[in-house]
Amino acid sequence: MKIVNPLYDKAFKYLMENNRLAKKVISVLLDQEVEELILGQQETLVADDKRGLTLFRLDFKAVIKNPDGTKKKVLLELQKSKFTTDIQRFRNYLGTNYIHVDTLSDDKENEDYDKENEIYPIITIYILGYNLDDIPYLAVTVNREIVNSVNKEKIEVKSFFIDHLTHTSHIIQVLRLPEQRRTRIEKFLSLFNQAWIADKNYILELQDIPEEFIDIAKYLEGPAMDAGFRRQLETEEEIDRIFDKQEAKFLKQIKEARQGEEDAKQREEEERKLKEEAKQREKEERKLKEEARQREKTLTIKFVRQMNKTGVLIDDIIRETGLTKKEIEKIIR
Repeated sequence: MKIVNPLYDKAFKYLMENNRLAKKVISVLLDQEVEELILGQQETLVADDKRGLTLFRLDFKAVIKNPDGTKKKVLLELQKSKFTTDIQRFRNYLGTNYIHVDTLSDDKENEDYDKENEIYPIITIYILGYNLDDIPYLAVTVNREIVNSVNKEKIEVKSFFIDHLTHTSHIIQVLRLPEQRRTRIEKFLSLFNQAWIADKNYILELQDIPEEFIDIAKYLEGPAMDAGFRRQLETEEEIDRIFDKQEAKFLKQIKEARQGEEDAKQREEEERKLKEEAKQREKEERKLKEEARQREKTLTIKFVRQMNKTGVLIDDIIRETGLTKKEIEKIIR
């Protein structure tokens, strides 16, 4: 079966606009049952002026069922990037949900779902089309743990303050999909398996389909046969190629700039060392001159005293030493 590659923004948006399947997808990613799901604003593609690229983002409001059976309303921020991206941009987009109160309450049909100015805990999901070198795992959950700072013991408390000022994160690296897929999330992410790219990068030819996710595969099969949809994917792919060139150029400029900075720092360090060495030599020379002057002075004093003892006249001592009569009288006094 051929499906559109859900790593592509257009294909992923198409999937997540289907509420039933979106709930299923997010339930798998969170490993929690999602009972209600409301898509907020449409996808956000925010341009990066430095690189000319965009990052795909969706906002949801959800009711999730906790393991103990209780329910909780949360904001879900899903960000997806096919390419290595600046962490600051992830932070900036996350910040908008902290800044704006009642982010997704504009849906008049769901007025009973929200109270005026109500805020919700935030859960973030990052779907990455590249590998993080320092996280060698397909999927990780970064969860909140509360520790008593006095005795270092983990404590269990329910706190509105903590829930709304900290958040849980889920990081998915689709390129780390193992060959043998045993768990539910591994089976689901087989639909993202980039090893199954067909004749076009935006089309995957599934080699096997986990039974639980046949409905998602069939849903993504339709656009793969739609010429108009494929053209949109081709456009996205062309933008990706432009991005690749821009990113390569940008990284080269960064490398050159950093090398230039390193070279400049090295030159500055060498100049600093040379100046320091010159100062040290000058200091040593001054010290040697002062020592020589003191030795000369000592020898002159001894010489004057010796001549005076042997009865040499002061005028003769003046001629021999170059000292004044007053200086000589001070020495032999």
